[in-house]
Amino acid sequence: MHQYVIPAAFALFVWWFSTGAIIYLDGLPRRTFKWSMLGASAVLLACLWGLHDTAGRTTVGAAYLAFFYGLFAWGWQEISFYMGYVTGPRRAPCPENCAGWRHFGHAVQTSLWHELAIIATAGLVVALTWGQPNQIGTWTFMVLWWMHQSAKLNVFLGVRNLNEEFLPEHLTFLKSFLRKRPMNLLFPFSITISTVIAVLMFQRAGAAPTAFARVGGMFLGTMMSLAILEHWFLVLPLPAARLWKWSLRSRAPARPFAVEIVAGFLGAGKTTFMRRRLAMLAEQPAASREKTVVLVNDFATVGIDGSLLRGQGADVVELPNGCICCSLRDDLATQLEEVVARFAPDRVLIEPSGVADLASLIGVIQRPTIAGFVRDLRVITLIDAGAFLADFAEMQAHLTVQARLASLVVINKTDLVSPTERLLVEATLHRLSPETRLVTACYGAVPPAALRPDPAPDAAPPHAPPHAPPHAHDHAHDHHAHDHAHHHDAPHDHHDHHDRDDTAHGHHDDHEHDHHDHDHGAAAGFASWHGPLGPLCDAEAIGRVIEAAARGTFGPVARLKGLARVGRGWIQFDVAGHHASMAAFAAAEGESPRVVAIGRDLDETGLAAAFAGCELHLAT
Repeated sequence: MHQYVIPAAFALFVWWFSTGAIIYLDGLPRRTFKWSMLGASAVLLACLWGLHDTAGRTTVGAAYLAFFYGLFAWGWQEISFYMGYVTGPRRAPCPENCAGWRHFGHAVQTSLWHELAIIATAGLVVALTWGQPNQIGTWTFMVLWWMHQSAKLNVFLGVRNLNEEFLPEHLTFLKSFLRKRPMNLLFPFSITISTVIAVLMFQRAGAAPTAFARVGGMFLGTMMSLAILEHWFLVLPLPAARLWKWSLRSRAPARPFAVEIVAGFLGAGKTTFMRRRLAMLAEQPAASREKTVVLVNDFATVGIDGSLLRGQGADVVELPNGCICCSLRDDLATQLEEVVARFAPDRVLIEPSGVADLASLIGVIQRPTIAGFVRDLRVITLIDAGAFLADFAEMQAHLTVQARLASLVVINKTDLVSPTERLLVEATLHRLSPETRLVTACYGAVPPAALRPDPAPDAAPPHAPPHAPPHAHDHAHDHHAHDHAHHHDAPHDHHDHHDRDDTAHGHHDDHEHDHHDHDHGAAAGFASWHGPLGPLCDAEAIGRVIEAAARGTFGPVARLKGLARVGRGWIQFDVAGHHASMAAFAAAEGESPRVVAIGRDLDETGLAAAFAGCELHLAT
């Protein structure tokens, strides 16, 4: 039995550790790259000699050595590419709107020298072991080549998990060649072929007459199984990147960064405000412009705001799987640590969902692995002026917590209320937190001066928001946020036509309606539903459906939003605060028409039927 189990465990460990070691070395300062490359080249030469030396021996020890040599010979290919020494003639992103064979050609150019180097090394490995009985090292190299090519094509064609955090900064242009989608047509073939080969290798190992052949077969079968596992990691919602989280520690930021949290209920105008904030930062002189990363998160399973924030001069990272709250603290902490390690930003803007636990979010940022790099933390809370009275009647405790935690409260959409109502909102917020600064806005437009940090010398420490109560940073048991969870976890949305920033970046073409499975949301009676739309829809029909949704025809809809292709273009549409709106939308390549609804006791069947009726069927 040990001739089967031990080789499999050895192959698994060496594959995992060597992959992490390469990521770790690639995260070190670039001045170290030449030494890493020299070391890897020396290892490659030693492995080539070792493959030739063991090719004529058929002992168990020779099988282990040959496997090791084959795997580490492959390691040189990975290091030479990810450190930028052997890549390709193209080192620039693909031009906008580039598609088809031209796009594929540009992708090939990014790694042409790398692929030719693999072919040359493979030829050398085959030549050094030609005609000899020990081919384990050669076949190990070939299996790794298969894993590489298949995974690379699948990522190019589109997968759910791109794991962009492992892409080094000097290769960020490669992101323009990655496509995010649930699956592609090549994936089933890749999985099937790999599975057949793995089964044949394991069968051969089981029937092998010698210990050498059994060990060698287990090595190759295990590597092929890892190829299958790597492919499933690309499409399943699994935190596969955590396997190598330790390897990202070499990418610790060289300088501290500022954090801005833009909070508020669904529909308060957070994304509109974020776009204006990004535009404001982009207007800074190039010499002093800060590197900005945006972290966005949504209540629904389908990502919403990421695509609208892209192209605004900042890197955008989406945190999937619902709202930032106590159940997702570890996910958020992991994501934020990886963002810091990956991008080394000067500023991080965080847009949590409208039902996020703000105290828990601040608690995550206070963790020792992150807090040491945070030079300033500010919380900007947006309030929908028109919905404030209804919100206060239902969520007084939650509004009190948000007002006290905020460095600045933006009373948004004031053009939709009377002066008396605006003064009422201001007076109430002053009573909740007398020292919190207030500013009024329309369409999320805030004067730049209002967003500058308070220079007062007696201000709170840079890692805590001004005027925050001592208990607010206890992310485990904040008594305001915890005792009233049934209030602040409800996606009580009061959105109107001012906030149309609700398109999705993730391409979910699932044909089954999905519910947001979340304890707090379920306790409050809220759930999310989403479904695909037809490839071409009638804008007038969509308008009638969302107007009906605003009237409550499909149940109490707190928020409804979606993208649809109409005629020669796209629209984005939404319903919130009993208001329905539509606007033009510039869709990215590969965008999927879809709709998301959040509310209590939704008529999902009615929603699905209504939106299905919006599809246009062209005559053939």
